[in-house]
Amino acid sequence: MQKQIKTLFIILFIASSCNSQQNTMKKFEWRPTANAPKYYAAEIIDGNFYMEDGSSIYIPKGHTLMTGWGKTGAAHIVGDDFKPVPYKFDIKWVSYLEEKFYGGTFELPKKKLTQLFEEGYINSQNKKEFPDSIVIGLAPGGVIVVWLYGSFTTEIARYQASEIKMTIEEFKPYATRTLDDYLKVIKSNIIEEDIKGAIDVNNIPFGLWDTYRKKYIWAPKINFKADGNPKLKTILVNSYNGEFFNTYGENPFITKMVERAIPSKIVMNWNDSNGNGYGAKVFFNEEEIFKVFDAVYKQEKRNEGILILEVDKYNSNIKVFLESDIERIELKKTIIKVYETSR
Repeated sequence: MQKQIKTLFIILFIASSCNSQQNTMKKFEWRPTANAPKYYAAEIIDGNFYMEDGSSIYIPKGHTLMTGWGKTGAAHIVGDDFKPVPYKFDIKWVSYLEEKFYGGTFELPKKKLTQLFEEGYINSQNKKEFPDSIVIGLAPGGVIVVWLYGSFTTEIARYQASEIKMTIEEFKPYATRTLDDYLKVIKSNIIEEDIKGAIDVNNIPFGLWDTYRKKYIWAPKINFKADGNPKLKTILVNSYNGEFFNTYGENPFITKMVERAIPSKIVMNWNDSNGNGYGAKVFFNEEEIFKVFDAVYKQEKRNEGILILEVDKYNSNIKVFLESDIERIELKKTIIKVYETSR
């Protein structure tokens, strides 16, 4: 009898501990969403995030995705605003240009996600902000990348899905065509309506999205040639790997030497010494900037660099250089637009 009572006590204690852990599990405000690279359309058939308290939330499906690498896609407002951090997800999708299906179940780095949710960041208004979305990126070849999205968007992990088989009944239950015919028709429509010769659809650049993930230790630096004390107000840096940050001009993170992917675009705003406002958009040439980074960091194994944006004294033009401690290379193919703004 005593043994039975002891066993019952242990069971109740374990159950109570589990309930206590679930009740005290940290929750954050976030939504699931997904995307695919521009021009490389994908559609989610099914997908879910899973939490350790037994709950789950679906990843929006049924939308043609190609909003751009790292960007948000469809987001549905379902369930509680505040949710635990997920520890895994599963997903099935179709890659239309390949006419192939991919899928799998994957573990998430829950500790890393939790830390980033807790820390937050300082936004362009110099205010504390927190991530609001977990983004699934789907690239050709079954490549999956997950980002935590907000004013600071951070890559969380990269996964490799497997090619899977799918029937027309599973994919589109009410379709009147065969699966092959359906895929060919949708692919043709996407090529005609959304791509229109922008890419070579017969030569998909497999591996490109892994190339984008390579990081270097570097930081941007804004050099103002004008007299007085011009002041950087805000800066946004987009990277080819889907990461970006958008923050106020005096945030120490801007000049901190940390691992960053190669930038694709920089947008910034500043005031001159008289308070006049200016802005600039800097668009990098992909081929040029990848070659320059590769050249600078290969030479004598340089491991740090500064991306200098040199604003002329008239606030009318910008030159861009990548500089190490032994050389400076100008990025001459960069497209730069400078304009006046309100203060």
